[in-house]
This record gives sequence, structure tokens and C-alpha cells, in this order.
Amino acid sequence: MGGHRIELLGFTDTMRERLTAYGLFNEIISWKLRLFVPTDASGPAILARVMDRYPIERVGEREAV
Repeated sequence: MGGHRIELLGFTDTMRERLTAYGLFNEIISWKLRLFVPTDASGPAILARVMDRYPIERVGEREAV
């Protein structure tokens, strides 16, 4: 908690299974399923695989809470 993360937004239910097979992990926060890229040594390879399959459409800024 409190660390920096890379969250994947805009995924559909049909994409969820593939993304978790790639190595993303999920958390339910405020009753909503959210997917994240691991921040360990496997993270860059997982992120590259996701970006190859699903190119980035937009990068959003997050407001401080």
C-alpha cells in the first residue's frame, strides 16, 4: 500500500483472463476490480507483453488525494 503502481484501465471482462495469464494481478478496491503490473523484476517483461498486444491509447494523470 502507498507505493507507486502501474494500473491498467479500460479492460473488458473478456480481456481479464488473458491479462492475468500474462502476469498482472488484481485487487478489488471500492467494489471495483482493478488490474496492476507487478513492480518486481518480472514487471518490465509483463508490461512489454501487454503493450505489444494492447497498444497505449492514453496516459492519464492522477490527482493527489
